[in-house]
Amino acid sequence: MDQLRLGIVGCGLRVCHHGGCVFRDCQDSARIVGMCDPVAEKRVRAGKMYSEEFRYEIPVFPSLREMAEATGVEAVYVATPNDTHCEAVLEAFDLGLHVLCEKPMDITLAKCDRMIAAAETSGRILGLGMQMHYRERYHKVRELIAEGTIGEPGMVWCTEYRPPFKQEKDWVWQSWHSGGAIVEKNCHHYDILDLWVGSEPTTVYASGNILKLHTGGGVESDIVDNAWIINDYASGARAMVGICFLAGWDQGHYREFGVHGTRGSVTFSSKDGEILHVQTENGERTEYAIDHDLRGGIYRDFVECACTGRQPLVTGERGRRSLLVPIAAELSILEKRPDLLPNCKWRYLKWCVPCMAVV
Repeated sequence: MDQLRLGIVGCGLRVCHHGGCVFRDCQDSARIVGMCDPVAEKRVRAGKMYSEEFRYEIPVFPSLREMAEATGVEAVYVATPNDTHCEAVLEAFDLGLHVLCEKPMDITLAKCDRMIAAAETSGRILGLGMQMHYRERYHKVRELIAEGTIGEPGMVWCTEYRPPFKQEKDWVWQSWHSGGAIVEKNCHHYDILDLWVGSEPTTVYASGNILKLHTGGGVESDIVDNAWIINDYASGARAMVGICFLAGWDQGHYREFGVHGTRGSVTFSSKDGEILHVQTENGERTEYAIDHDLRGGIYRDFVECACTGRQPLVTGERGRRSLLVPIAAELSILEKRPDLLPNCKWRYLKWCVPCMAVV
């Protein structure tokens, strides 16, 4: 197929430092034709980095519209701060472009709804950059559940102990930009738990605070650095997620997942390469070592979908669902009480005042 003409919107940490150049494994099917960012230093640095990686000159621009007018771009990857995703995505659809939006989708459900509606109206692809959803091991757990190997999920969990966000990601330290640490980080985990449980979340109970990280990127921080979140599901299952940013960079990064069902369990963690450990009620034990990406990963999947019209593995609807519990958890911590999910959408907008202007 012809090479898709790609543009990158936002030249910050995700695009320039987090795992190297994006779309570098898609050069057979896509060509980056431009990059844009309102901050001159960022766009110049990104243009130089990507031009050296891809071995051709990639022009940079201060805005999406200027990039689109100059390059004939067909699709864009939006990697701007969380609270600006909706604005950038709507502009891209208005320009007739396909969009891959970095996670979280945005910081309010109302803005997620606007993005989904705009994708439907434009007839263009909207994909979400949630890389964990593309890892085959998580789908193997779903397969085991669907086959009845461990019965109906009763308890699911994830714990993550890690260093803090990098200082270069300065906007993440303010909740009105990022939505909070749980929205920014744990949307990944709730996307996976939703994949396994397959039921609507109901009530969320969360507790968290700031013990250590009071400043970040030179600004005062109001995002939690440790929290526990429990939520119920309509099916009767419940989830528990723990997040802790108190570890130093020399202490590493540890993550663990698990599902206890009515007939068995699946557990895995980063300590042994996330090998799936399956145990059934009759004592049978099985292990699965799975480390593959589905559809070639986020970027290759998006390129193929933009070229063929196929829906991506993570759609706008999935991106929105991944935020249901995180948004409610941020509210539960803020207000020190449980949050009922049907009510959290509107109360979150009242709390997050800067978001009101774009609802």
